[in-house]
Amino acid sequence: MGDGEFGSAGHTAIDSSNVGFKLLKKCGWKEGTGLGASEQGMLEPIPTLVKKNKRGIGADKTKKKVEVPKDLDAKMQNNHDMQSKKKNKQVSKRIRKMREEEERMKEKEFERAFFREFWPDNV
Repeated sequence: MGDGEFGSAGHTAIDSSNVGFKLLKKCGWKEGTGLGASEQGMLEPIPTLVKKNKRGIGADKTKKKVEVPKDLDAKMQNNHDMQSKKKNKQVSKRIRKMREEEERMKEKEFERAFFREFWPDNV
């Protein structure tokens, strides 16, 4: 990953007003020395990188465009149409079942009302 792929904040040392700087000083670090037991670590902080895309870290810089053959595009459209028809058929089936259930409920309610009218003792 090069610097051109991401916005970079630069490679400058942190100043004494920085919270990280204060924490390091509190833990015994001396300005101008590296981190670690032998003070062999980096002298400057790791540069911050701001991603400007939705691709993952380490992804190729440019997105490769894949050409779709025209006949494949037509097949995909046909497949999409078939899936739409299946969905419409499923929805129609659900609606029909709901209407049938509603009719059964109406018939039950009618029977209950009918029995209440003629045989109020049993209900």
